[in-house]
Amino acid sequence: MSHGLGVVAALRDAPDIVVVGFALLTQLGDFWWYLSVLTLAYAFAGIHPRLRGERVRERVAFVIAVALGALAVTYLLKLTVAHPRPPGAETARDLAWLPASLDPVWTFLATSESYTLPSGHATGSAAIYGAIALVSRWGSRRLRYGSALVLVALIALSRVVIGVHYLGDVLVGLAVGGGYLAVVWLATRGRKVKRAFSLALAVALVGMFATLTPETAAIAGATLSGRITWTIVGGRLPAFSTGTEGAVTAVVALVGAALAGGAAFAGDASVVVLFVAAAGGITLILTSPLATQRLLG
Repeated sequence: MSHGLGVVAALRDAPDIVVVGFALLTQLGDFWWYLSVLTLAYAFAGIHPRLRGERVRERVAFVIAVALGALAVTYLLKLTVAHPRPPGAETARDLAWLPASLDPVWTFLATSESYTLPSGHATGSAAIYGAIALVSRWGSRRLRYGSALVLVALIALSRVVIGVHYLGDVLVGLAVGGGYLAVVWLATRGRKVKRAFSLALAVALVGMFATLTPETAAIAGATLSGRITWTIVGGRLPAFSTGTEGAVTAVVALVGAALAGGAAFAGDASVVVLFVAAAGGITLILTSPLATQRLLG
């Protein structure tokens, strides 16, 4: 089955500068990127006067729950449909002018493996940047929604431009990500974080029991940890923090992000190890403000 509508083939001859630009842009829809950004936002909430208050961390935790749920939906559908990527998706375009030492970086940026439908970048960006637009208080609502729409569209387009997805993949991904966010928002209105984690956990468990892989096990561990941990720490987070407290919190939280992110995509360890590692990583992120309080006394 081909659902590229000829778009992938038409973009094969795009200039190198266009492909490189979109290869960089596509990272804004990668799991490592938004997990890192959300982790830092969670850690530093309370430092800037406009970010003070426990409600800010609650909103960031809601987006983290949405992110994990979108990842769970993506893997559930990818493994169920099992549709191959476009030919050449695992091979980066040859850039004659690129130093050989940068070839591994370029390969990382411009290639993808595993199954193709739906696009994880399109699914995740639609859900996550949409959630940020909904819960954020920065700027006007029109500006937030418009910015999110443009960014999500560019990320989705980037997957087609660099040749790792068909057009149909990203369109389905946008629909899935937007649909998942709509369900979570209707169920929580952005305020019931435990329920958001519960929805993510439900999808993750379906995915894990349908197809047990290191990735689905890690996602299940992360969502379960999020649900349990938020039940414990929700309502107990500090509302204010100093720059020093924010920095220490960030270090603790980023260790958790590295653990959770590495577990989600390691793929070469046992499912039990990755389940526990991902669970521990999310626990570190969500408890980092309280851990900092204990450390600094």
